[in-house]
Amino acid sequence: MDSLDDLEARIEKAFSELKNIIQLLERDITDPKKAISLPQVKEIETSIARLKRQGLPVPTELNELKIKLFSRHELHKERISLFQKVQQRIRELTPKETLRIPRKIKIGSTNSGRSPYRKPSNHEKPLGTKGYSNLEDYLIPVIKLMWSGKGHNKAFREIAQKLDVRYNTVSSQCTRALGLTTEEFITRVNSKTIIDHLEYKYPDHYQIIRTQLKQRT
Repeated sequence: MDSLDDLEARIEKAFSELKNIIQLLERDITDPKKAISLPQVKEIETSIARLKRQGLPVPTELNELKIKLFSRHELHKERISLFQKVQQRIRELTPKETLRIPRKIKIGSTNSGRSPYRKPSNHEKPLGTKGYSNLEDYLIPVIKLMWSGKGHNKAFREIAQKLDVRYNTVSSQCTRALGLTTEEFITRVNSKTIIDHLEYKYPDHYQIIRTQLKQRT
C-alpha cells in the first residue's frame, strides 16, 4: 500500500491535471473566436436560399463559409458537451453517503469537569456562506461593484460587510467556486468575458445573468 505521502502526492497531481483540463475547456468555450452561434449559420443559409429563389448564382465562397461556420458550431457544441461530462463525472465521485469518522475518545477531564475537547465559551465560530446564493448574492454584486470602478479588494470587502461573512468567503465564492484564480477572475470581469463564463457555469440562471449583467455591457 502506498504511504500517506505518496497518496497525497498522487491526489495533488490528479487534481492539478483535472484543473488544467477544466481551465482549458473553459477557455475554449468562452473564446469568442471559437464560439459560433447557430443563428449565424442560419443567417448564411437564409442568404443562400434567397439567392436561389431569385435565380441568382450562389457564390462558392458563401457555401464554403456556411460549411466552415457549421463545422465550428458543431465543434463548439462538442466542447460544451465534454465540459459538462467532466463536471458530471466529478459529481459522481462524491459519495452519496457521508463517510462517518469515529469521534475522539475522551481520555480525561480538566479539574473543572469540562471535556478536554470542549471549545471555550469565547470561541469564535467561522462565518460561512449562510445559505446565500453564489451567483446572486456574491458574484453579481461583486461584478457590478468592479464595473463601477472599484478594485476587487474593495468589492470583496463591501460584500463581506453587507452579508456579514468573512472577506475570504467572498473571495472564494468568486474564484475557487468558478475554478478561477483571483487574477483570472479580475481579467474576465474587466474584459466582460465573465458573462459567458457564468452562462456556461449556471445555464439554469441564464435569464438572471442576462437581466443583471448584460444590460450593463
